[in-house]
Amino acid sequence: MTGLVGNTLVLLVLRRDGLVRTSANVYLSALAVGDSLVLVVASVAIYPGKSWGWWFDSTSRLVCHVTWPVLHTIINASTWFIVAFTVERCVVVRSPIRRLSTPRNAGLCCGSLLVLAFVKNIDLFFIHDLVVGTDSYDAICTAPLRYRDYVNNYRPMIIFVTSCVIPTGVVIVCNWAIIRTLRRDLLQTTARDSIVRHTTVMCLAVSFAFIVCVAPVHVFYVTIPNWPMSLQDQYDVLGSLLLLRYTNHAVNFFLYSLTGAHFRCELVALFHRCIQRGFVTAGCIRRMTSRLTGSFHYRREVDHHLEMR
Repeated sequence: MTGLVGNTLVLLVLRRDGLVRTSANVYLSALAVGDSLVLVVASVAIYPGKSWGWWFDSTSRLVCHVTWPVLHTIINASTWFIVAFTVERCVVVRSPIRRLSTPRNAGLCCGSLLVLAFVKNIDLFFIHDLVVGTDSYDAICTAPLRYRDYVNNYRPMIIFVTSCVIPTGVVIVCNWAIIRTLRRDLLQTTARDSIVRHTTVMCLAVSFAFIVCVAPVHVFYVTIPNWPMSLQDQYDVLGSLLLLRYTNHAVNFFLYSLTGAHFRCELVALFHRCIQRGFVTAGCIRRMTSRLTGSFHYRREVDHHLEMR
């Protein structure tokens, strides 16, 4: 819930008139939407099974085929949104040619990354099916026996390379180049360069958080056979690392608030307009819902609800 609220606030702040429509805003908006979808889908697919033993993906064959491709597609897309944002910041900071960093190009890049993420995970649609367990008559969503070798030995390496090694390497190289440039140009900044620098610092925080939160679970996946621990201990460690990975999808709002001065100003302005004398006004509700939905009919329903109160 904290992650959903934070990502919603990010979207509201980025849509404010005080923020210039830039390519960075497009990447941050796409990342906020992707992170929110990851949290929602993961909560539906994983939390009920871990808590009550009711697995959403085992309710039907269609749900089993669709759930995991969708979840992994969104996770991979969010990962590469961070990579694309980092590369874009590196280009903006180091190169005087910035005309390629436009909102339109950023939108095309995000759309292309989403399509590529879907293509990468399309195999999950075919290798997952309802299988009756050996110790019960309940069907569970898992890989049939003929796909176990691929799922256990080959796919983890593919995920490790495409979701950890390459993104982490690109992020580290770009961040190193960004930090060198920022240190060199620290004393020669204009007002525009100051805004660029603040956005770049936000990018550095997001990318470093990505490395810290995501890399451990991928490393553990590919090195599980080398860990001298029981199966239960492996499940416990894996659960903790997965929780750390999903934390990465909920923490960006706090990183923006800590590192982005302009973001903080717009966030304060948003709450200043929405909070008067300790309560939320009707005008605030209308503005927030209109920013999120853009629907005239939805605003009429909110107005009617407020009048009934």
